[in-house]
Amino acid sequence: MGLRYEEVTDDARRLLDEVQDKHFPELKNAKIIMLFDLKKRTSGGRVVLGRIMKTNDLLRHLTKDEAAAVDGYDYIVTVDKQGWDVIAETDRIRLLRHELRHTFYDIESENSPYKLIDHSITDFYEEVELNKDDPKWRERVATLVADIYEQQKEEHKQERNKRKKRRGYGGNGE
Repeated sequence: MGLRYEEVTDDARRLLDEVQDKHFPELKNAKIIMLFDLKKRTSGGRVVLGRIMKTNDLLRHLTKDEAAAVDGYDYIVTVDKQGWDVIAETDRIRLLRHELRHTFYDIESENSPYKLIDHSITDFYEEVELNKDDPKWRERVATLVADIYEQQKEEHKQERNKRKKRRGYGGNGE
């Protein structure tokens, strides 16, 4: 069984850096790693296109050498690789911006200033404005990705049935 995550491409990393610089200046010093999620993840019956996690002390310790800093990564962003590979750059930007909306920089916290929060009403209005050309982008992309996974599942099932028939397990009493 293979690993669930892999490193993102240089282009994906560049895009995250651009979104971070343009829309989230408060995260200028945050160390964020981005990974591709190679397996389908669902929540509430919907495909999860991306998610962001705040690292705990153990993860920060384990990533301190990779982050080129003493303290390791502050956040981990994962994006569904199947989805990333088929969506346009505009939707990739929307996805990354959406995930980074969950971050909060607590200026008063000395030890751990980077936090995670739910969406605020201010973020909601800003996202509506930024996505006014395609307000249902998330549903459109999630449907596309769910269809890809469903197609792969069906192809896998057909391939499995072909192998069974070749072995003589055709189910027709032979």
